[in-house]
Amino acid sequence: MKKLALFAAPLFASSLAVAPMAMADTSSGIYSGVGVGSAQVHDADVSSFSENNSVSGSRITDNNDTAQSAFVGYKFNDWFSTEINYADLGDIAYDSDQGSGHYQTKAYSLSAIGELPLFYGVSGYARVGAAYWKANAQEGPASNQYGTDPVYGLGLKYQFETVPVFARAEYTRYDMDSDYKIDAAMASVGVQF
Repeated sequence: MKKLALFAAPLFASSLAVAPMAMADTSSGIYSGVGVGSAQVHDADVSSFSENNSVSGSRITDNNDTAQSAFVGYKFNDWFSTEINYADLGDIAYDSDQGSGHYQTKAYSLSAIGELPLFYGVSGYARVGAAYWKANAQEGPASNQYGTDPVYGLGLKYQFETVPVFARAEYTRYDMDSDYKIDAAMASVGVQF
C-alpha cells in the first residue's frame, strides 16, 4: 500500500502542476490517475478456490480490506476510452481445519469504457474488460492462484471545467472464479494531458 502511495503521489502532484498550463480540449487524449476504496470478496470458498486438497472446512473470517488503484487511459472522444488499470485489492483472511491464512490479491486489467455525458461535467460510464489477477496465499494451507477473467463496472465521473482534472466514483467486479469474486468500490482522481 505504501509503495503505491509513494509512486502515485509525485506522479499526481506533477500532473496537477502541469494541468493549468495544459488547458487543452478534454474530449480526447491521454489521462492518468489514482484511486482508493474498499474491496470485498463474495461467494468465497477457499477449499474449492485454492485447488488444494489439503484445505477443508474453510470459512472467510475477514472479507474486506482497503483497495488502491493506478490507471492510464486514452480517451478517443466524449463517449469512448480504453484504460489499463492496476488494483491492489488487499487481504482476505480465512480459517480452515488445517489453519488460518489470507490471500493477497492484485489485478492488472485492460478495459473499454463507454461514457454518457449527463449534465454540467457529470457523466455516467460503464467498463468491460479482462483482468489478469494473482491471489497469493500467505501464512496458510491454501495455494497461490492466478488467471485471466472478466472485469466490469459502473461509475460516475465529474470533469472540472477550468482544469483538465476529473474525479470518479466506481463500483467494479473482478469475476475471478465461481468460488472467489471481489467487488471494489473506489473513488479516484485523475488528470488528462
